[in-house]
Formats: sequence, C-alpha cells, structure tokens
Amino acid sequence: MFLRILLVIENFGLYITNIVIISHFPHHAIVCYYWKMTIVYFAAIIAGILYGIAESITKNITEKKYSAFSYAFLQWSLNAVFYLVPFILFWSFPTTFAAYIYFFGVLLTQIIGNIILIKAYKTEDISIITILSRSSLVIAFFCGVFLLQEKINLFKSVGIISIIIGIIVIFHERKRLHLSPGYLFAILSGVFYGLVAYFEKMTLGYFDIVSFIFLFNLSAAIILWFIPGTRRDIKPIFVKYKKQFLLTRICIVTGVFLLLWSLRSGNLSIVNTNAETSFLLSTAFIGIIFLNEKKNILKKLAGSLLCVLGIILLNFF
Repeated sequence: MFLRILLVIENFGLYITNIVIISHFPHHAIVCYYWKMTIVYFAAIIAGILYGIAESITKNITEKKYSAFSYAFLQWSLNAVFYLVPFILFWSFPTTFAAYIYFFGVLLTQIIGNIILIKAYKTEDISIITILSRSSLVIAFFCGVFLLQEKINLFKSVGIISIIIGIIVIFHERKRLHLSPGYLFAILSGVFYGLVAYFEKMTLGYFDIVSFIFLFNLSAAIILWFIPGTRRDIKPIFVKYKKQFLLTRICIVTGVFLLLWSLRSGNLSIVNTNAETSFLLSTAFIGIIFLNEKKNILKKLAGSLLCVLGIILLNFF
C-alpha cells in the first residue's frame, strides 16, 4: 500500500505540473518534458541519499564474526517481505522471453558484484576500495551512451569527470596504489555493478517495478540460502539488530522504488550517476555530522563541491 501511495503521489504531481505548465506555455510542450525529467533525476538523488542512510547504519551493525552472506540474506529476504503485499495486489509478469534474459542478467551481475566486493573489503583498505569500485559510474555511463544511444555533450562529459575527481578527493588517503588482488576485485566489482544498472534499465522495459523488485529479492534470497555459511548467523544477527534492520529496509524499499522509477523514465547515464554520487556524499556527511568523522573535513568539502558541480552539469546542460 505504501508503494501504491508513492506511485499515486508521483503521478498526481506530474499531472499537476503538466497542467500548470501547459496552461501558461501552451506552445512549449518541451517545458513539460524538462520538468518531468527534473523530477525523475531528483528522485534518483533522493534514492541515493536513502541508500546512504541505510549503508551508514549497516556499517555500524556489521561485525566480522558474522557471515557476510547472512547479512545479505537478511537484507534481501526482508526486502521481499516488504514488497509481498503490493506484489500480491498488483503482480504481473511479462510473457516475452527477453524479459527474463535481462532479469537473469540483473541477478547474476548483482550477486557476483556483491561477492567480489566482499572479497575486496577483506583484503584492502576501505577508502581505496570505495574509489576503485566507482568504476561502476564509468561502466553505467558508457552503457547508456553506447548501448542505449543516450545523447552526450561536453558539459556532461566534464560533469562525470568532475564527479570522479571529487570522489577521489573525498576518499583518497595518500596511500600508494599497488597492483593487488584486492584492488582488482574492487575494480571488477564496479564493472559488475555498472552492468547491473544497464540490465535493470532493460528489464524495466518489460516488468512493472513492484513485480521486478519482489522477484529479484526473493530469487537472491533463495540463492543465498543454499550458500554454505549463510544460515549460521541469520538468527543471532536479526535478534541483536532487528530495529536497525527494519529501519534500513524502510530506507532501501523506498529508495529502490524511486531509483527504478527513475531508471525506467530517465537516461541511465544520468540516473545512475546521480544516485551513486548522492549515495557517497550522504555517507560522507553522515560520518561528519553524526559519527564525528572530522578528519580531513576540508578535503571532503572540496571533493563534495566537485561532485555537486558534476551533478549540475549532468542534469541541467
């Protein structure tokens, strides 16, 4: 019901926006499209912020003694529980075989990306991993431009370069880069996450959002259930951190819906970049404001300004 309300509010907002603009600019339908895309890309930014809130909480409840697969199983299975009622009420499945090829692409790249990223975190410093795994930004951007024929110009190119430099400025801690399995895992995980965004965009051409999210989370949870070590820590983790898990799932359930709606309606190259950048910025500022992570604050602010400049260039030029 919550997701249905969100969809109704979204459609009503776009309807009112279109009426107001058309009444004042009857010969400028392009203005309606511009405002609709502004709402779409802003929704991606909100989705990234919600992801950032959930990730910040998750970091604080993640303990090394517990299996990473147990955490992932709880996340995906609880997501499926949240979407169960809307799915029962509004479910629909496409009849086209291509839809399930793209869906399998999402499932496969997401799971492989997660596993590779876990390996990277276990072997190398988190600040470097955060930078290298942002290869997802570049992969998704080029998938949008070359595979989906999305238009690009000099401003948008400068925008994504500004974002990448900003991310490096925020997270780099003057540690020398050296070729290692951990760094290669981080880059490779970013490649798979970039492909996730592409396959999600293609899948949403066939699936409705609620059915896609429910089927994905249910499938991922079932697969994880059969991975050795997953079941061992599910109960102790949930008993200890159930309030935090429920809060993160509310953020993720809302964020995923907004992100997928944005992906379906907007350009992959812009939507994914908006979401990932706002995710990183929100985690950085949550650390500064709530976790008292004041170290290198000027560097973080300078990098954040570069990221904001990149978002502006991507969205408005």
